[in-house]
Amino acid sequence: MQVEATMSEVVDVAFALKGQTIPADHGLALFRLLAERLNWLEAEAAAGVHPIRGARSGSGAAELYVGGRGRLMLRLPRERAEQAYALSGAKLALGEGIEVGEAQLRTLFAHGTLYSHFVTMGTPDEALFQRGVSAQLQDTGVECTVVCGKARRAQGEESERFGFSLMLHGLSPGHSLRMQETGLGAGRKLGCGIFVPHRSAAAVGS
Repeated sequence: MQVEATMSEVVDVAFALKGQTIPADHGLALFRLLAERLNWLEAEAAAGVHPIRGARSGSGAAELYVGGRGRLMLRLPRERAEQAYALSGAKLALGEGIEVGEAQLRTLFAHGTLYSHFVTMGTPDEALFQRGVSAQLQDTGVECTVVCGKARRAQGEESERFGFSLMLHGLSPGHSLRMQETGLGAGRKLGCGIFVPHRSAAAVGS
């Protein structure tokens, strides 16, 4: 069940995509391509870039198949949304190349369970990671049950990033929107720490 709380000043801008294959580890390359076209993106502290979803050819495959159902999604302050529409029609040299289609504005809704594919606290140690998550939740005043999932690693600006998938369960509507607006950990523009609603705890292990 979803409950729309106070209207969030943060939204998702979703673009249709056309393409074939892209690197599975594409966060850094995608951000650099987007920053070339949106000269405000790097300096916008509240901005985030969702990882592009696609089908892997096999377990641990280095590439994702995007096809015509993939989406490029940016999480942005509402006042930046219209500026992001400039990406429509762009051709980005990511993998075999992707073409950005029309944009759709998506309002954030409050869900009791949120999931992030990759949250990084700068350590591959799970115990230290969980302490970092707990500290950030305490600092923001968010109360929930935390479920840590699979270990992750990806290319970063200066070195490899380490982290884990993460589920937050039992969130109040206000805390759910806060987590979607602010995220957790570092690397928000590289696809890390961005939370989306999920109906099942099963996703945390995927």
